[in-house]
Amino acid sequence: MMQKIVEFRDAASSSRRVGPSGQRAGDMPGGRSTPPSIEPIWAVVDSLSRTLECIKTMCATEPHGPIRDKLEIERTNLVIGLFVARIAAMRVSSSEPMPEALSEPNAPIARRG
Repeated sequence: MMQKIVEFRDAASSSRRVGPSGQRAGDMPGGRSTPPSIEPIWAVVDSLSRTLECIKTMCATEPHGPIRDKLEIERTNLVIGLFVARIAAMRVSSSEPMPEALSEPNAPIARRG
């Protein structure tokens, strides 16, 4: 079962809870009512992509054994993380244009060996 983890509410919503100071939660200093910026998400995508490339290079030079097995596990985790980050970026930036590298449907995320 999927759950909605983050919910962005309309600033004019009347169903907000009142905070300890008597202000509505969205009116409190530091309260967020707008979606997050896309730039930090793209930074994560870029970082994961570079790390994945490094691990792919190490997998190519490492003989089969326990070290390579650990590298393959980390590689799999990075592919999953990269997928999740790209989905998050697409959801946040649905009104913003997507960079060409991510808009190509046949762009490889990771290859074996």
